[in-house]
Amino acid sequence: MKLNSTFRLRNHAFACLMAPALLAQSGPMPPPPLMLFIREEIKPGKGSAHEKTEAAWTKALTKAKSTDYYMGMNALTGPSEALFVVGYGSFADWEAKQNELDKNPEAKKEIAQISEKDGELLASSRSVLGTYRKDLSYGPPVEIGKMRYFRVRTFRIKQGQNKAFEEGVKMALEGYAKSHYAASFAFYEVTAGMGSPSFIVLRPLKSLAEMDGMEASEKAFQEALGEEGRKVMQKVFADTVNAVENQLFAFNPRLSFVAPTISASDPAFWNPKPMAKETAKPAN
Repeated sequence: MKLNSTFRLRNHAFACLMAPALLAQSGPMPPPPLMLFIREEIKPGKGSAHEKTEAAWTKALTKAKSTDYYMGMNALTGPSEALFVVGYGSFADWEAKQNELDKNPEAKKEIAQISEKDGELLASSRSVLGTYRKDLSYGPPVEIGKMRYFRVRTFRIKQGQNKAFEEGVKMALEGYAKSHYAASFAFYEVTAGMGSPSFIVLRPLKSLAEMDGMEASEKAFQEALGEEGRKVMQKVFADTVNAVENQLFAFNPRLSFVAPTISASDPAFWNPKPMAKETAKPAN
């Protein structure tokens, strides 16, 4: 991964649900006020090599005693992508983390070299910055270190229709609460990096088995809305939404540089053994 001062070095442009100010805590944590999403499209057949460069990145940041933590994951659907999510407490916090390595020229040089190697494995990259919308989000905070997947939904809204869209979301929230919908999701409003108005919605999952119960949950949600409510909400979204993209991502500890409080949730998962080095086979 790569962010902050490292983010500038890589010049990456497209989502740690943990704000740095909250990293001293343990257990469930609320989403951070600011989120940076970095999506990297990996060239075909370069997934293993990409993991190795990411491992080198993590090693360099650890040696430099960086506190700029992030969570990395691989796409289970759509293009061959890696997604990195980085949480910040504020824009000032983001700026401070961008400058974190400026006083460590040796680490900065090493990361620049790793960045160059990593860039050779990528077809494209993009970064997007979003601000947390608590009023549009649902469910209790989660212990992110115990999660294994993200369902990521991106809503692209028609110009001038963002307020009407938000009213539709709030109507849906009433239905979720009434039906006791068993999920948590965080809404982020895009502030930079892609066309706006747009929203990115993150739903953490402990297991893909949770998806098996979605049909029953959706049915209860629709019943809670009632016939009239369903018609109103359907019209609102038809009138306000240009497009919706749904993606599933799996957390990958080899792509991640997480805080100690995150890895403590499941040390065996977040601290995998180093990848075995390839050895040359003896000639016959």
